Amino acid sequence: MTPETEVNTPQASGSENMMPRADAENLLKALKAERESRKQYEKQVKEQAAQLERFADVNPDEWSSMQAELAKASQLQQQFSESRDAIELKYSQQAEASAKEAAASKTALQEYQKKYALEKVFNEAGGRTDSADGVSFFDMIAQQVGGNFRLEPDGSLTVLDSGGDPVLDKESGKRITAQDYIGAYKTHPIYGTFFKGTKTGGAGIGYGGTDANGMVIEDFSSMTREEKFLNAFPANP
Repeated sequence: MTPETEVNTPQASGSENMMPRADAENLLKALKAERESRKQYEKQVKEQAAQLERFADVNPDEWSSMQAELAKASQLQQQFSESRDAIELKYSQQAEASAKEAAASKTALQEYQKKYALEKVFNEAGGRTDSADGVSFFDMIAQQVGGNFRLEPDGSLTVLDSGGDPVLDKESGKRITAQDYIGAYKTHPIYGTFFKGTKTGGAGIGYGGTDANGMVIEDFSSMTREEKFLNAFPANP
């Protein structure tokens, strides 16, 4: 995919039974308000019970009748509470599942947007746009270095170190740009072949000597593209 390619925002797939995220959040708020209302009701019941106990000393017969009615009302309230709790549990679980699905969809969209932004940087740096068997040069390099970037709210990319902090230039102290980071791979003995018309410097393609650190560099000039790929990304043992 190139920067000129029209980008269609992927649609999150979800179960038809899942409610929208906004409805899920509203339902959770309503359930919380219901719990607070129940606490207030129980407090009022306790206060009324205390008043009735004081009334028993004044009118015992009336007190007995009211006690019977209160017991019946309490039983009905218990049955109602059990039914309401079952309904509340059912929809709470559905609301939470819907909220999790929405969060997962948001994460997937952000990853898609980050990959798109990274591909634009790769192409601007002269990255090759051809592919084979559905796999492009960008796909291969993104698989290796894609986790070193963070997508910012403005759509830019920040280069991160292994600790998740922005990588700074040792000389200027400024953040390394995504363009500089990707561009540096043009001189890599393997990744350098992922860019148009670029030959790696020093110990690059066609050089069987050593690099600046004295490490022996293999001559890749006689390798096929498949052999270069296998050399760059060896199979896990």
